[in-house]
Order: sequence, then structure tokens, then C-alpha cells
Amino acid sequence: MKSFNKFEFTPTQWATLRKLIEQTTTTPDGGETTTYKDCAVVELGFLPITPAVYDGMELKTPAVLSDKWAVDILFYTEPPAEFTPFEVWPPPMGIHTFSGDDSLYLKGFCAKFPDSPYCVIPEPIK
Repeated sequence: MKSFNKFEFTPTQWATLRKLIEQTTTTPDGGETTTYKDCAVVELGFLPITPAVYDGMELKTPAVLSDKWAVDILFYTEPPAEFTPFEVWPPPMGIHTFSGDDSLYLKGFCAKFPDSPYCVIPEPIK
């Protein structure tokens, strides 16, 4: 099974849950590298709730950022159940997608929100 899920965590929640999918390997030169088991992860960070307002080059109002850490995960196997409470469903696609996997996100989105006007699912790229 393959799924494309979007999540929002507090930094502490993400630090705890990422350990369920993280793996550290030793490189040939003796260093360490961190990768993820059975998934690809893109950390988007604290996303803007309200964009900054400028007048020309002058900042009039700074952006207001979410207090949640946004993370997109492309799972190659069943996602860990511990992640489910943190799943979010921004109207497709949000600000990030895994190239060629839009249909995976849309299938999940449309299962949750079948009457959404976004529920036109493209064929996946092969």
C-alpha cells in the first residue's frame, strides 16, 4: 500500500513520532545519516496562516505562522496508527506534493470529502 498523507504536529509531538519511522545508518567514512523507513518525508515547517503585508518594500504586517509543524509523508506501507490523530486535509494539494503522486492524496481526500469540487482524480504517472 502506498499513501500520501499530510500532518500537523507540535514540535514535541513530531520529535516523538518521527522516531517510529526514522533510521540511522553509518556511512563508509564513519559518519551517520538519518533516513526514513518505508516512507519519504518532507518537513514544511511552520506554515503561514496569514501572509505578510507589504507596501512596496516596507513590511506593514508580519506573517502569522501556525504553531504546528507541517509534515508531508509518502508511505510505502501502512502508516503507523499513532500518526492518524495528526492528519490534516488541506484542499488539494496544499503547498507541496510528491511529483506524480497527486492522485494518492486526492483519493484519501475524496474518501473523506466526497462532495468536494476537488474530487476529480487524475490518473497516476507511470
